[in-house]
Amino acid sequence: MTDMGDSEAQRAGGEPGRRRARGRVEPRQGSLFDELYCSERDNLVRLAFLLTGCQAAAEDLVQDVFLRTRARLDRVDEPAAYLHRSVTNACWSWHRRRRREDQYRPEGPVVVAGTSDVEMWDALARLAPRRRQVLVLRYYLDYSEAEIAEVIGCRPGTVKSATHRALADLRRVLES
Repeated sequence: MTDMGDSEAQRAGGEPGRRRARGRVEPRQGSLFDELYCSERDNLVRLAFLLTGCQAAAEDLVQDVFLRTRARLDRVDEPAAYLHRSVTNACWSWHRRRRREDQYRPEGPVVVAGTSDVEMWDALARLAPRRRQVLVLRYYLDYSEAEIAEVIGCRPGTVKSATHRALADLRRVLES
């Protein structure tokens, strides 16, 4: 028995995740992936940010690159350079996707609702979630009381009373 397992290391006075060698506790050797992640992640995020101009996209792209390349990093001659190239390629793909999305994005602002509708949606947002759900299902999606009862898991009579109470709450919110 050359290595001690985690439970054996604990019984011998060590910590899990460590092994005992000649009377002292030594940290386990990290994998190449772990070492690269710790040493290169911040540099790669910085690179991706400079190429994309978006911190959230940079972090997502670097995370995706690490996940995609994890299995093959130990077979690459220069893993850090491979990661840098992979992040650069991911950033260019991100720009291509953005340009493609921009082609199909509407020119002007999209109006989802008129001003009175916006006021109504604001009022609905101030209702309790269950009451808002009942009103949206009934009057926006035009569900029957039986369909609403099936969706929210109650009886049709409960839907009737919940709708009545939700409408009363909505009136109060709109009047205030």
